[in-house]
Amino acid sequence: MNNNYNMTYIYDGTLEGLFTCVFRCYEDKYIPGAVITGMTLTPCAHVFTDKVKAARVRRGIYNKMGAAASDIVYRAFLSDFEDKELAVIRFIVYGMKAGMSAARDLTHPVVERIREIYRAVNREANLTAERMTFSVTGKLMVSIIEPSHNVLPLIVRRFTQRFPGEEIFIYDKVHKLGATWSHSRITFRRIENFEPDPMDEEEETYRRLWKIFYDTVEIKERHNSDLMNKNMPLRHRRKF
Repeated sequence: MNNNYNMTYIYDGTLEGLFTCVFRCYEDKYIPGAVITGMTLTPCAHVFTDKVKAARVRRGIYNKMGAAASDIVYRAFLSDFEDKELAVIRFIVYGMKAGMSAARDLTHPVVERIREIYRAVNREANLTAERMTFSVTGKLMVSIIEPSHNVLPLIVRRFTQRFPGEEIFIYDKVHKLGATWSHSRITFRRIENFEPDPMDEEEETYRRLWKIFYDTVEIKERHNSDLMNKNMPLRHRRKF
């Protein structure tokens, strides 16, 4: 498929919207120079989400490229890289020809790029999940995260499996997205600003005790800020 570097697609930022852009590429018989969610002064086409077309693309990916490729596409879409849309589109166009072997063709530049994005998202999901802390406010377990990619949909299920009987709320401060686990159901919603309720007395006591423990066991002469930042970057820390 040819490239039209002078054309920009504008879509709504959803996965279904991006799949509609893929369908549009086949209609136009070219891949645009950019796919964005905002406005532009360059020649552009507004691609409105079509659920029927998106479903056809989704089925095509699964049937022709396999489940692994479908997962790569989904996780790459969750990234914050500026070229994620084009990376996804190019991978799908290539995969529709290459078939089930597409995701394993590591020497192809299109596959190499989307796998770089895929690995970055997985790495961020693991780091965020490993370093999360929860506060207890009433019966609700609350955590606020600031990930560099939109990994909340990937990590929330880890905690629902770990705490199936609890009510959980996780808020992504960067992407303005909240996830609630209640009554065996996960719901997502956009939230511009979120301020947690004051922690209960028991939670406050545990935090105070942990700070005392940390200050007591630390050997001042061996304090190593560089190692601390390597093991726990500042953006993953929560102030007590």
